[in-house]
Amino acid sequence: MVMDRFISERRDVAVPRWFRMTIVAQDPTVRVRDDATGSERILTAQVRVPADWLERGPRSHRFHVVDYDATADRLPAPADFFPGVRRTERRRRWRFADRFEGIDDARILADPGFHAQNVFAIAARTLNAFESGLGRRVPWSFPNHQLYLVPHAFAEANAYYSDDDQAVLFGYYDDREGARAYACLSHDVVAHETTHAVLDGLRPRFEEPGLPDQNAFHEAFADIVALLSVFSVPEIIERLLGPADAQGTIAAAEVAPERLKRSALFSLAEELGGALRPGQGGGLRRSVDLLARPDWAKGRDFSEPHALGEVLVAAVMQTLYQMWTGRLRSLVQGERVNRGLVAEEGVKSAQHLLTMAIRSIDYTPPLEFEFKDFLDAMLVSDERTAPDDEHHYRDALRDAFGRFGIRQPQGQMIDLTRDPPTYEHINFEALRGDRDEVFRFLWENADRLDVCRDFYTVVDRVTPAARVGPDGFIVAETVATYLQTVSGTLAELERLAARPAYQHWAGGIPFTAPPGLAKETQVQIWGGGALIFDQFGRATFHQTKPLLDWERQSRRLAHLVARGLADTRGRYGFSGGVARGQRFAVVHAPGDGDEGW
Repeated sequence: MVMDRFISERRDVAVPRWFRMTIVAQDPTVRVRDDATGSERILTAQVRVPADWLERGPRSHRFHVVDYDATADRLPAPADFFPGVRRTERRRRWRFADRFEGIDDARILADPGFHAQNVFAIAARTLNAFESGLGRRVPWSFPNHQLYLVPHAFAEANAYYSDDDQAVLFGYYDDREGARAYACLSHDVVAHETTHAVLDGLRPRFEEPGLPDQNAFHEAFADIVALLSVFSVPEIIERLLGPADAQGTIAAAEVAPERLKRSALFSLAEELGGALRPGQGGGLRRSVDLLARPDWAKGRDFSEPHALGEVLVAAVMQTLYQMWTGRLRSLVQGERVNRGLVAEEGVKSAQHLLTMAIRSIDYTPPLEFEFKDFLDAMLVSDERTAPDDEHHYRDALRDAFGRFGIRQPQGQMIDLTRDPPTYEHINFEALRGDRDEVFRFLWENADRLDVCRDFYTVVDRVTPAARVGPDGFIVAETVATYLQTVSGTLAELERLAARPAYQHWAGGIPFTAPPGLAKETQVQIWGGGALIFDQFGRATFHQTKPLLDWERQSRRLAHLVARGLADTRGRYGFSGGVARGQRFAVVHAPGDGDEGW
């Protein structure tokens, strides 16, 4: 009888795929004219969020909003999104009603319940973008299932992800007029910090001491996802293009290329930028304006992660700008243009670029990352899913990155279908999820894969992926990553690099130690790669970063020494001297000469 009642109840409950939740479209400084009243108000949007069983907070199976204020030592009661509804009332629990639809500006700024909904909805949408693009669930870097979101964590113009705390922490501060401002109300900031958490789960070693591009990529990729996620909401683009007439059209001059480029759509974190850069106006970063030239590193300090990462953001956003304006040429035939169609073209371009960027992560090396690897991974992974490249997205990417001197490396992403490895004693089904079976494949094919068996090697992850191509068919793959490492003194490393047996991996380029570094200094070097298997278990690509690439190891160690990135024991390559949970806090902390966030 109990089971019969449960089955009957379940049949009566139509579980939705999405909830619709109101969010701040960019941040409270971005305002539009209200068509009804004629006054300006904060731009909001109602967006789709993956439906989930929500407890107070809200708390889902992946996120838990906790409104703890460490500065004031205050923990208010969690927000209740189903007031008066008991947990046993399953039918009503799946009928989510957005109680903030049509919210006014005063309540946006003052209501902690809305702040909780804003961080939850944007974080959930960001995670969903990754899972849709990668075709699988994405893990956090820590063992627990839920990431804490803390909307009022401390009194500071800052926000950061802390893996030790398993949380994204948002600050609050007083703006130039003395009004209270909240980082949790910035769409860009929430998406940016959530991306840090997601990327840390996908590539946890990207924050370890490495080449300068590696640390900068975390900031760049988070900016890319934040900016492109804004373009994924047509309502936001339409409202920022300006009011339409009764026929839904706007003046063609409003979508002129330079006019679009100067819009808030291409700015990041307007409100926080105003707090950290008083009197300068605009967003915190406008990477689309960065001058594209091969010698971009000259005349500017690119040692800071945000500044260096801005080059990568600029290449992607300038690609989007060219795509969008190019697609608009056929629409603009007179003095007026349909606003909805203009927005639709922007959404299509941005969504495809965002998906390309997300899918590429599987094709990147697990460490020793460089910007050229991102371009390589984007081009190869997109070609696997959409071979025809109907709209020439890949050509646009090559052109945009090429203007910054970033070009696809040759021979680093090895096509294994042309000279297949051997599969003796290999269980193809086990290759899809068994680390030991992948290690056996790696061990038996080490010579073919140009991997030296003499050093510590471990397969750290084996994950499935299912991507939907433009023809609607699913491209199923398995992604496996492996790591190699050597530790010792600088003198021991020099002797290792001088051995004839370990020279052919270096292409004849010898190891060069940083001048002045003591021979007894402890150092650690890394190598590794990513292996892509198709749905039948056959290896298709090998993205390789050889351990014995002495040219790269020389550059890496020189960078670590120049930046003083030693651990507390004076060793290089083990850690950067900062506690793991504080890595992102240090990068985002305001300070003299730094980017600030």
